[in-house]
Order: sequence, then C-alpha cells, then structure tokens
Amino acid sequence: MRSKFAALGCYINYFAFGMAYIMIAQNMSFLSEKLNTDNAGVSFLISAFGVGRLLSLYIAGTLSDRIGRKPFVILGALFCALFLVGIPLSPSYEVALIFAVLGGLSNAFLDAGTYPTLMESFPKYAGAATVSLKAFISVGSLILPFMIAFFLNNNIFFGWSFFVPAIILIISAVSLMTVKFPSFRVSNDEKKNEIVSSTIVGKPKFKLEGMALVGIGFTAPALLYLMQIWMPTYAQEVIGMSLTSSLKLISYYNVGAFVSVIAVAIALRKWVKAVEVLLVYPIITLVATLVLMFIQVPSVTVVAAFIIGFSLAGVMQLALSVMCEMFWKNKGRMTGILCTATSAATAGIPFVTGLITRFTDVSGVFIFSLMINITGILLAVLVNYRYRMLTKKTANVQQMAA
Repeated sequence: MRSKFAALGCYINYFAFGMAYIMIAQNMSFLSEKLNTDNAGVSFLISAFGVGRLLSLYIAGTLSDRIGRKPFVILGALFCALFLVGIPLSPSYEVALIFAVLGGLSNAFLDAGTYPTLMESFPKYAGAATVSLKAFISVGSLILPFMIAFFLNNNIFFGWSFFVPAIILIISAVSLMTVKFPSFRVSNDEKKNEIVSSTIVGKPKFKLEGMALVGIGFTAPALLYLMQIWMPTYAQEVIGMSLTSSLKLISYYNVGAFVSVIAVAIALRKWVKAVEVLLVYPIITLVATLVLMFIQVPSVTVVAAFIIGFSLAGVMQLALSVMCEMFWKNKGRMTGILCTATSAATAGIPFVTGLITRFTDVSGVFIFSLMINITGILLAVLVNYRYRMLTKKTANVQQMAA
C-alpha cells in the first residue's frame, strides 16, 4: 500500500510539472512586460531552466542512491512550487533568472527521486510505471493553455496560472512527508531474489549497452523537440499548409503521444518488453518522417504527425527503464546519467537546428532528423542484441539449476 501512495504522489507531481515546464514559454508576452525584457530575454529564462537541470541531474541521481528517494521527490516538488511562485512575483529580471535555475534544479530532483521510486514501487511493471509519467505530463500540458485563456478572459492576474500548479505541488509534498516510500536499499537476500527473478543475470557492460542507452536518451528527446519546433514550419514552407492548419499538427502530434502512452503502458504489462519497443518505435518514426517528407499532401501530413507523436512518446522513459533493469544496483545514478543526455538534447537541438536553417531551408532540418533517427535505430539494435545475450545466459542458468 505504501508503494501505491508514494507512486500516486509522484504522478500528481508530474501532472503539475506538465504545466510548470512549459509555463515560461506559455506566458512569454506577460513576462516580457513584467520583467521589462523582450522575447529573447524570456527565452534565456527557459535556457536557465535547462542549465539548472543539466548541471544537477547526475549529482542528484547519485545522492538519491545514498540517502533515498523521498527527500528528492519532496524537495523537488517544493523547489518547483517556489520556482512557480517566484517567477511572476520577481521584482527584476535577474531575480527571475535565479528562480529559473531553481526550476531546473527542481526538475533534476524530481527525476532523480521519482523514476527510481516508481521502479521500486512496481518492480514487475517498471516500464509501464515510468512511461505512465508521460501521460500525466501530457495532461498537465494540455490543461495549461485553457487555464491561461480562462484567467486572461476574466481579467485575472496572469500569475495565477503559476500559482495553481504550485499549490498542487505544495499539497502533494506535504502529503508525501507522511508516506513511506519503498526501500531503496537492497539486502543480501533481496539481491539474491532479484537476481533470480530478473531477466538479467550476466554482467552488462556500461561502455557498450549502457552508453547505447545513454545515446537513445539523447536521440529520442532530440527527435521529439525537433518535431515539436519545426513540424509546423515545414508544413507551411514545404507542403504549403496555412498557419492555422500547420499549428494544428502539434495537436495531432500530442493526441498521438497520449494514445501511445496509454497503449504502451497496457502492452508492457502483458505482451511486450520495453527493450522491444525501443527498437520498433524509432523504425515507425523513420517511416512516418519519410512519408511526411516525400508525400506532401496535407491529409497525409496530419496522419504522419499523429504517428510521429505516437512513436516518439515515452521512448526516453522506456530507455531509462531498460537501463535501470540492466544496472539495477544504482537506479538513481543511472537516472542522472541518462537524463543528463536528455537535457543535452533539449538544450542543443534548438541551437543546432537553428544553425542549419541559416545555411539551408527547413528541409535540411528534417534530413538531420533522419540521421538522428537512424542513429537511434542502430543503438536500439545493439541494446536488443545485448539484452538477448544476457537473457540467454539467464535461460542457461535456469536449465543448469533444473
């Protein structure tokens, strides 16, 4: 029961975080006026958020293996609430910048504590448990624009769009203080039981499959951010769709992502393994991207956007699940390493793709996406091969025991 309450708190945190991580971008016009800056200045706040996350993830993950998950989940929620309250109330741009870095730190703390908590709460369904976070993030992200519109239409201070998720996070953090989290320390007997029950018996090589999974931790979010940023522009400039129609592609993309998360969470419990999805999804993304590029028909583009959203959703969470299955003794540290690669992708892809558009048109960005996609497929092939080898060792051990 304690696992269920801890997991519920984690999911509530990420529902609110689904609003928090896009909050600055969604309130760009209000913040530029409030802080006496321009859109570029507000974009620097978003970058500061990313820098705060990038610099603290590995340390937070490593510490969560030593002192436990609970402090990081609770502090992450409280720091995120402080970020949400601080940004709209900041008296100056410099103060807002400090709160933005704090927001990135809160994200690192939440990741370092939450993912291992869910895996330890539901060890048999770790993949489904972690990928379900994506659903809660998506719901929060979908609700936020409507909430902002409501406050705007009723002449309510824009800061309330920040305060509402902050209140949710504070209530969740206070509630989690009284909840027992699953044990993060593994006794000798539990180690033996986990080794027997796990599909991984041999010694995985971090320099091989570990680095391949870190690579997927980069390629998957890189494709995700690339598509979200450039798909509408591609639809306008290359396919000839109107501004309104091209922007709607992101809605179709998000619907596909939400459907995918639900479908994968169910499938992982009964029919497929996370490592298999890691290979199938990038292949689907590649095919859908090729269709988008070479069959330049608006109706086909809508379908391609839905499929791309479907096949990109939750890949990072699945990679993390597989990584923590292989290197199960240090779940927090593995979370920090892989999420650091994710942060590098989210920080680097907008910069790199922006440079590409200076030397070519938006088609060059999608050619670049194909290169990233193929790299992700090759890495997934390696991970699947190594996973089968380690599983094969398991079967041999079981036959010898029989």
